[in-house]
Amino acid sequence: MIQALQKFSQSRVAKIFLGLVALSFVLFFGGGNFFRPHDPYAVVAEVGGLSIGRNEFIQKVQLQVQQVMAQTGNSLTREEILNEGIPHVVLEQLVRETLLNLETKNLGLTVSDEQIKNQIHSMKAFQDERGGFNKSIFRNALRGIGLSEDTFIEEVRNDLIRGQLVEAIAVGVELPEGMADPLFTATYQKRIASMLVVSPNDMQAPPAPTDEELKAFYSKFKEDFQAPELRTVTVLTIDPSALASSEDITEDEIKDYYESKPEEFGKESLKDAKPKIIAELKREKALERAFKISEELDDRVAGGETIEEINVAEKGIEKIHLDGVDANGFTGMKVRAPNLPENQEFAGEILQAAFALEEGMDNPFTQSKTGEYYMVRVDKINPAHIQPFEEIRELVLKTWIDYKKLEKGKDKAKEYVDQLNNGGTIAGMKALPPMSISGSEKSGVSDKIREVVLTIPKNIAVMELAPEGFVVIRVDQVIPPTEQVKAEKLEQFKKKLLQAYKEDFVIGYLNALRVRYPVRYNQKAITALFSDKG
Repeated sequence: MIQALQKFSQSRVAKIFLGLVALSFVLFFGGGNFFRPHDPYAVVAEVGGLSIGRNEFIQKVQLQVQQVMAQTGNSLTREEILNEGIPHVVLEQLVRETLLNLETKNLGLTVSDEQIKNQIHSMKAFQDERGGFNKSIFRNALRGIGLSEDTFIEEVRNDLIRGQLVEAIAVGVELPEGMADPLFTATYQKRIASMLVVSPNDMQAPPAPTDEELKAFYSKFKEDFQAPELRTVTVLTIDPSALASSEDITEDEIKDYYESKPEEFGKESLKDAKPKIIAELKREKALERAFKISEELDDRVAGGETIEEINVAEKGIEKIHLDGVDANGFTGMKVRAPNLPENQEFAGEILQAAFALEEGMDNPFTQSKTGEYYMVRVDKINPAHIQPFEEIRELVLKTWIDYKKLEKGKDKAKEYVDQLNNGGTIAGMKALPPMSISGSEKSGVSDKIREVVLTIPKNIAVMELAPEGFVVIRVDQVIPPTEQVKAEKLEQFKKKLLQAYKEDFVIGYLNALRVRYPVRYNQKAITALFSDKG
């Protein structure tokens, strides 16, 4: 994930903001409580005398997390965010941008207003169905993420200027002699491997343990018998699609809309286009009304009114009560909470916000990726806790049996590996489809097994734990790429390799800039910002 995130973070503003229409800075972090912005340390790093502030850092982390979740379709917990090193990647990217900003200013680089305009107009996030820039979409997108037009334009300006410098740095860079051919061979060679799965499920169950053995096992792995944290949550939602049907559209509005978009309707008559225009105008009005309602309700809650006191008689506004749910939306009985929205994506966003807040806190209204607005309040938190042995004895017994069978499976797989590496053979080894780093073939095996096949030496057996069990793998043949493959793929491979080499060259230049513009990290501020205490 980190490599994908680094690649993403180095992209141009045009790419960075593709997902902004649907994303909000407070989506995951519940208005910033997640990283405790009330911490007294205001600066996380200094670059050449310029400061990188805490708030900018937090916002960038939030945006990166949301982008990763949108790309992968998976939610991330706080622990996963920290374990993946996302804050570190974000801070390094901010340092690099600041280094480039200082150097472009030193060199006097600029871009014209026309270049900025063309860049913004080319962004798909701000284009209508026909691919043309739509100012209404542009303004709504920026409003949805809390950015002013001036701030966004300045982001684009800086990005274009940095792009000029980066392109100039890489001009004239060529691949070293003899670099491409061995890398091409390693990428396009085909590996033929065989595999044997040792499933713990096939191992004989051990004799029943004594009570003392079972209690000792429970004590050793007590953390594995932890019941998840459950939260009781109240949610207020606003559905623009439910508001749309109540919006009245005048004939003048229909005519004005038709005349303002000649490129969209072409030769289509007003009469023929009218149903589509009405639907679009209702949608736009509903979105505006939903936004206004969300602002009004935010103000009322900020003024001391509770969610319970808010009248939800109007169609499209709904209260949801979730009683004791975990981060995945399941109750203590392991069933999905019945009050969660049917839309899984929307439900996931609500849960992400709910598990980013502290007890008794709420987040401001936030627009989901599917268009709804929602406010979440955490009423009660039942912390995760270790379940007493007496209450889960049967679960402990089942886990003990599975563990013992897993140990037997591991020992058996080790025997097979030793046997193969000592020149023996094993009946039942299954031939795998040819595989290569290029991924041009469809092997049909898991990523884990594929990774092993592509990295181990020929004729050396290894053992890996995979979802299907302990897997014994040996590479039997390594076939170099054919002359035909070289003729078809080598030139394109060299182009991609050159691009990667240029990116490494730019990173080297950035590291050199650290001498001219010294970088200082405020480690105490970073530690305090991500501390569990406070």
